Amino acid sequence: MTVLDHGRSRRYGALTRALAVVAAILAGCTDDPVAETLHLEFFPPSADDPEPSEDDVVDLPDTGGYVKVEAEVSIRRHKVPDGNALIERRLNDRTEALMNGYDAWHLRFDRLYEPLADGAEWERAGRELTSYRRWALVGNPDAELQEFFANTPIRPSLAVWDNERRMPDQQRPPPQTVSLEFVFDGGTQATPGESDTVERGLRGFAADAARYQRRVAALWRYMDENPGRRFECLRALFGAARGDDLPESRLVTPPRELAPSTTPPPPVEQPPGQPVLRDHEIELIERIVDAGAPLLEIFEVPDDDAFTLRELSRRVFDPFPAVITAVPDGPVVEAVGFAESGDGWTIPSLDLWRAYRTLDGRFVSPDPLLFLLDTDSDDFGCDEQDDACKDRERVFAFLERGAFVARPGSSNLVRQVLETELRPLDVYRLVWVRGAPDESVDGGEAPESDRETAR
Repeated sequence: MTVLDHGRSRRYGALTRALAVVAAILAGCTDDPVAETLHLEFFPPSADDPEPSEDDVVDLPDTGGYVKVEAEVSIRRHKVPDGNALIERRLNDRTEALMNGYDAWHLRFDRLYEPLADGAEWERAGRELTSYRRWALVGNPDAELQEFFANTPIRPSLAVWDNERRMPDQQRPPPQTVSLEFVFDGGTQATPGESDTVERGLRGFAADAARYQRRVAALWRYMDENPGRRFECLRALFGAARGDDLPESRLVTPPRELAPSTTPPPPVEQPPGQPVLRDHEIELIERIVDAGAPLLEIFEVPDDDAFTLRELSRRVFDPFPAVITAVPDGPVVEAVGFAESGDGWTIPSLDLWRAYRTLDGRFVSPDPLLFLLDTDSDDFGCDEQDDACKDRERVFAFLERGAFVARPGSSNLVRQVLETELRPLDVYRLVWVRGAPDESVDGGEAPESDRETAR
């Protein structure tokens, strides 16, 4: 087929590059080159802990119990782009610091006073370090956590108080309320240069997000006017984002003929299994894929830097040195800034991508890019090789996300929302009950009103 629009030829080249970016992210992962987590698991005081007699002149025993502190650093060298010496040096320096005992995590663990037990382990792939883990079990959690988080923008505290008076003949300690707090003291972990880079990146990211939302809104409005075209449009959109070729659009009018042709136009050949699309639909889908690619570059390491924009945004805005998960030894009754996750309660990371996720539902909803990232590994109940089934079920799952909303925000408005979501709380708090007779509240679940988290 002859392409009559040279502008379209240029756009098609840009689209091909955009498809490559999106497909590479979906085929790989959105993980950072270096990921750090901190696990805090709390235990009650032991029944064997000595108690002072009436004649002893000593301080009251600590009733804070114990805490197991476990930090893990994962290094993903598959995220290193070819030819980027900066990130190669960064990962090599980090590996050397971890293995030789002068990494920041070693300094934090060394401040803990006489751990009851501790250990370290690492994993390698060939000669390359892929994971390093260090842990320690300590008593007096309040004082130890304050030492551990020294020289960070976060000041922790652990308070424990009895819920009732202990009777003289009572063998078991009374139930206790435990309150874990992290107070944000201000400041940042980033250098001035990193802060400037994130400021510029935030402006560009907000502009890219606003453009992407406008283009998604255009397709949503079209599908609202043509509800019968929803399935084919969405199937083509998801396929294009994964790298599938779209048919050529024929929107451009061919040159006027000297005499009208009596020959009927040849039928448009459609490859087997490819969605049957109208010209306008092809244009709408191409524009969305082209606009979504710059958003995903937040996960990529630039050729002239050692950090992804997502990592730098975390260094600027997140006061915690890692993603923190607390595992309390009792049912939680209050959570501020914590979200229930697996067997514990996690403080979600403050980074630019997490802030972007909060836009879903505010302006344009549902977000097809977020949906693809969240469900890329799902088989939707289909056979592993049945791509047609997966495509069909993926569309049905997306349609179940709720009503389609098309109210795109301006670049300035998107940026204001992102900055609000990136602002840390003054206080993060987790409160639980330790040692209740049945170790449960309403069958093991905290009231729904108490389980709400604020960020």
